[in-house]
Amino acid sequence: MQHTDVVVIGSGASGLTAALIAAAEGLKVTVVEKTGVIGGTSVVSGGSIWAPGNRYMAELGRGDSRDEVIEYLRALTLDRVDEELYTTFVDTVNPMLDEVVALTGIKFEANPHHPDYQPELPGAKAEGGRTLQGDLFDSTLLGDFQTKLRTSHSGVPITRLEVDAWGQDTMDRWDWALVADRVSQGIVGMGAALCGALLKGCLDRGVTVLVDSPAFSLIRGDDGVVAGVVIEHNGLEEEIRAERGVVLASGGFEWNKNLVDQFLGKPLNSPASPPANTGDGLIMAMEAGAALGNMSEAWWTPTLYAEGDTYDDEPLYRPTSSLRTLPGGIIVNQAGHRFVNEAMNYNDMGKALGNFDPQNYAYANQPCWLIFDQRFRDSYSVGMVTPDAFTPAWITVADSLDELAEKVGIDKAGFNDQITRYNEYAATGKDPEFHRGESAYDTYRGDARVTPHRNLRPLEGGPYYAVQIRLGALGTKGGPLTDATGNVLRADRSGPIPGLYAAGNVAASWFGAGYPGAGATLGAGMVSGYLSAKALASSQG
Repeated sequence: MQHTDVVVIGSGASGLTAALIAAAEGLKVTVVEKTGVIGGTSVVSGGSIWAPGNRYMAELGRGDSRDEVIEYLRALTLDRVDEELYTTFVDTVNPMLDEVVALTGIKFEANPHHPDYQPELPGAKAEGGRTLQGDLFDSTLLGDFQTKLRTSHSGVPITRLEVDAWGQDTMDRWDWALVADRVSQGIVGMGAALCGALLKGCLDRGVTVLVDSPAFSLIRGDDGVVAGVVIEHNGLEEEIRAERGVVLASGGFEWNKNLVDQFLGKPLNSPASPPANTGDGLIMAMEAGAALGNMSEAWWTPTLYAEGDTYDDEPLYRPTSSLRTLPGGIIVNQAGHRFVNEAMNYNDMGKALGNFDPQNYAYANQPCWLIFDQRFRDSYSVGMVTPDAFTPAWITVADSLDELAEKVGIDKAGFNDQITRYNEYAATGKDPEFHRGESAYDTYRGDARVTPHRNLRPLEGGPYYAVQIRLGALGTKGGPLTDATGNVLRADRSGPIPGLYAAGNVAASWFGAGYPGAGATLGAGMVSGYLSAKALASSQG
C-alpha cells in the first residue's frame, strides 16, 4: 500500500495541471496513467488554450471584456449550464495560466487570426486573439521520461502558428528540412509540447508518475469520503491511499461502445482520440454515487479513415478541419444532397452528421462523402496524401460523376442536380443554401488564392473523387457533475462527494453543448484541474 496526499487519475493536460498545482502547494502527489505513455488526448490536440481576456491580446492591440465573454458563453451554452461554472472559468483561466507559466516556463502567444467558433454570436471575437498557442518543447529535458511522452498522430514538431503560416491546405509547402532537424533534436510541438512542459514541471516538484497503472476502483470510507484508489501495477492489485483526495482526469468514454450506445444517441463510430478513453473514470464516479450531466454531448468532429492507418493498434481517424473548407469540394449524403455548410466549425458540423430522419428511420447523413474534382486533388493534401502521391484505394476515383455515384452508393439524380446547383452558386462566390463562406470562421480557412471566394469553386473536370466522412469526436464531454471547485456532486444533488474531484473530458463540460473556440477543451480542463488542486490544498487532511 502506498500513501500520498493526492492521487490524479490520468495524465493529460487537465490531470498534469492538477498535479503541478497541488505539488506547488506543498502536497505529495501521485499520477497514475492507464497506458505506458503520458499525455492522453491532450497530446494529439493542437495544444491551443481558449483564454478570453488574456494579456497576450493586448500585445496585438485588441481588447476584450468580461461582460463580452459572459454574453457569448450565455448564448453558446443554451441555458443548459449553471452560470457559476462558466463565469468561474472566465475569472480563473488567466490566473491559472499565469501560475502555470511561472512554474513551467511555457511561452504562449495569442493567435491573431483564429476567430471564436461561433463568431457571429453576441460577445464573440471574429478577429481572433482569445486562442493561445504554445511554443515547442525539448523532450530531452524529461530524461528517462522522454520515451514515456505520448507521440501525436503525425509526430510532426511544429506550432499551430506555423501551420497557419505554411498553409493548412497542403503539406507540400511545409519546411520539411526544419521539421527533420527538430525531430533529430527531440523537439515536439502542439499538444505534445504542452504536456511535455507540464510533465517536466511535475517531475521537478517531486510528483510520482506511474505508467501502465490503470485505476479501476475508488477507496471510500464508511462516511463516503473518497480516500484513495485501487490500481493495477506490475501485474498486481495495489492500493494508493490519498490523505486529501482523488482527481479524476482520465478522459472520456468515446471508445467504449456500450457507454456510447447508452448515452450519446448518435452513431459515433470514429473517435479521433487515443483508444484508452473507455470511460474508466465515469464508471468509478457512478459507483461512488455521482450526479451525471451533459451525457449526450461530445466534442464532435468529422473524420476520415485511411484504410490501414492505426494508432495504439486501433484505427486512426483523422479530423478534417481544413480539408472540407477548401474550394472545389462538397459533402453529400446518400441522396446526393448537401446538408450543411462544409466550412463551419467541426463541433457543430458533427451535430449535423448525426441528424436522425424519422420518416426513413435512419441517420440521414451517415454515410456521407466529400466529393472533389481533379483540380482539388492536384491542389490539396487529403489526409496525409499529398497532391504528388499515388491515390490510395480508400479514395474512390471515377471518370464521371454518374460512375462515382454508382461506386459509392449515391442517388445519381439527386447528386447531379446538387452538383449543378452548387456549381452555379460557387461561380458567383455565394452559397444561398448553406451560407458557406459567410462566417469569419469559414474564411479563416479555405484558399486565399481562389476567386471569387476562398471557400467556393465549381467542380469541373474529372476524374472525380469521393472520401467517406465519418461522425467522430475529439472526446466525450459528459460525466460527473461538479461544482465550481471541481468537486463531484452527489446524485441527489445534496452536496459534493468529499475527496472526489473531476477535470477535463471525464466530467460534465462547463460549456454544455457548446464549443466556444479553439482550445476550449484544454482551457476548461486545465481550469478545473487547477481549481481541484487548490481546493484539495486548502482542505483538512
